[in-house]
Amino acid sequence: MNKIALYIRLSVEDMIKTDESESIINQRAYLNDYLDKNEEFKNFTREEYVDDGYSGTNENRPAFQRMLEDVKKNDIQAIIVKDLSRFMRDYITLGDYLENIFPFLGVRFIAINDGYDSDKEKGNGTDLDIQFKGLLYDFYTKDISEKVKSSMTTLKKQGKFLAWSPPLGYMKDPNDRHKIIVDEETAWIVKKIFKLALDGISSRNIAKILNEEKIPTPSKRKSELTNLDFEYSIIRTAKKPRPTWTNGNVIDVLANENYTGTYTFNMQDKSVLNPSSFKFKPKEEWGRVENNHEAIISKEDFEKVQKIKEKNLFMKGKNTDYEWRKKSPLQGFAKCPTCNHILGCIQSKRKRQDGSIRVHTYFTCRICKCNNVKHKNSRAGSLEEKVFEAIKEKYGLEDSNKDEKVKVKPMEKSIEDLEAKKMQNFEKYKLGKMNRQKFIDSKNLIDEEIQAIKEKIQKAKEEKEVIDNTKLTRELMEKYIDSVFCEGNEVLNIIWK
Repeated sequence: MNKIALYIRLSVEDMIKTDESESIINQRAYLNDYLDKNEEFKNFTREEYVDDGYSGTNENRPAFQRMLEDVKKNDIQAIIVKDLSRFMRDYITLGDYLENIFPFLGVRFIAINDGYDSDKEKGNGTDLDIQFKGLLYDFYTKDISEKVKSSMTTLKKQGKFLAWSPPLGYMKDPNDRHKIIVDEETAWIVKKIFKLALDGISSRNIAKILNEEKIPTPSKRKSELTNLDFEYSIIRTAKKPRPTWTNGNVIDVLANENYTGTYTFNMQDKSVLNPSSFKFKPKEEWGRVENNHEAIISKEDFEKVQKIKEKNLFMKGKNTDYEWRKKSPLQGFAKCPTCNHILGCIQSKRKRQDGSIRVHTYFTCRICKCNNVKHKNSRAGSLEEKVFEAIKEKYGLEDSNKDEKVKVKPMEKSIEDLEAKKMQNFEKYKLGKMNRQKFIDSKNLIDEEIQAIKEKIQKAKEEKEVIDNTKLTRELMEKYIDSVFCEGNEVLNIIWK
């Protein structure tokens, strides 16, 4: 029996709008109404694929990927969407699906509002009008992302708390989801942590005390308040491990200015189009709303703790100017084989007899230390050498000088320039500065040139790769490795990408 996939998507920007027509419920009704009115679909089995809160520029949507897997299995013969933007907002990728992928797999594609039905199109792909709409959606996405960020910033400046979960010690106001109130069940924990810090106890020892007293962790309380089953970064064993306080948890609490009653926001420069891409802003550039909610910690005590942190490097966290992850390219990748937690990288300085300073860099497990579990520290230099050799051996990399290095990046830059040129020609066409035929000819020539460059890049990648490194770099780690399990100076296992 034939099966048709009803793809429904609600994006981040749609959530901010008040337009009810973009809701999941209305999209579902709209698609089913169209199918009910067309006799040719009466024998089709319908299956829904819903992505709630995902951007159309992101292909890594759960339901979207599940639908594509079913398409590959030949379980789906047709796909229907409200409009092209529900399926994909990236002009280039959208064209690839409509012109190549779906025709090759024999899948019919229907976008109701755009009047597009692949069975009624000539040739194997989209006509020029659909390509124009794809371009417009691409332009629209880049424009709306800035509007969404601007709208959210405006709401935050009004003191509206937009994060889905408030920090430990607070909870959402039952009468107003944009307000936070003190959570009496956990506020005492925050006060206790600040008191211990003011007494001169280090963040590591504070974490140890909290674990010994079996005090609930922030994630434990989040789970209770939201009824969600949080997965921790600790390996699950037959005996379910108890959530653990770490040095990082304590540092996050001590660095959180919200506890003074000041609502802080926009600490990160994050892209709506690519949420995983961000960088931390200097404190001076953060947004602040004074006296926005009830304080748990006085501003005087908060400032005292910050001064203590400045004197103690071990208490510095991500919200300070401390340059973390610059000690070793393995940072963030090295993991403990006992608890699966990311290992911390420590540097100690020792003075030699000749007066020079020797810096010793090693990895250690904070989780095991907090739980009094033995773990052998690892010398960073030794691990880096072994991981570098493993990468060269697995991928057949060879050391080379810069003249012999495969020049792939310039070719990729050429493709970006050609895509930009295509966009410019489109704008000229819409402004009447270029006629339709000239635009089509120009587009075809550019597409041919892009394809030729892509083939050169692919050929270069298939040949033996050469590198200009004589030691491990972060670029190599990010390209080839997901994680490295190690203890002592031994690499026990490498999880490759």
